[in-house]
Amino acid sequence: MSTDPSFAELYEREFPAVFRAAYLMTGDRGLAEESAQEAFARALARWGRLRSQPWAGGWITTTALNAARRHLRRHRPAVLADAPGGEDDTTRLDVRAAVRRLPARQQEAVVLHYLLDLPVADTAAAMGCDAGTVKTHLSRARATLLAALSIDDEPSPHTRSRDHG
Repeated sequence: MSTDPSFAELYEREFPAVFRAAYLMTGDRGLAEESAQEAFARALARWGRLRSQPWAGGWITTTALNAARRHLRRHRPAVLADAPGGEDDTTRLDVRAAVRRLPARQQEAVVLHYLLDLPVADTAAAMGCDAGTVKTHLSRARATLLAALSIDDEPSPHTRSRDHG
């Protein structure tokens, strides 16, 4: 069975971004690759309908993120025993865990916009919704992450100088 050249072209163009999105959400290269492959397999099975859609790449990314989420729900990730210690590693794990606790659409918006650096309009296209909806998801996600991670704003230089001098 030969693959439609347009699908092969889409695969070559989109696989790195789909893999990266899944990896940024999960922190697991194997799971990210498996999720991306599953998403492309599903796209190939539906290629007759997806071929002419401008949002096919977004559909594939969303499908990969959903596959990764399903896997994470079934198999809770363990902290890697051989991961180097340190505050940065702990913070990274805390942020990943907090993002994974967000509702699915907020997770997707955070990964696409903040981690893949897609503009709001492109994030909206990938998610199949309006830009205003993406902004709402991002705003709610930021508020939830702020509370979950207990992030304190740094005092301004003026406050510091008054407090210390």
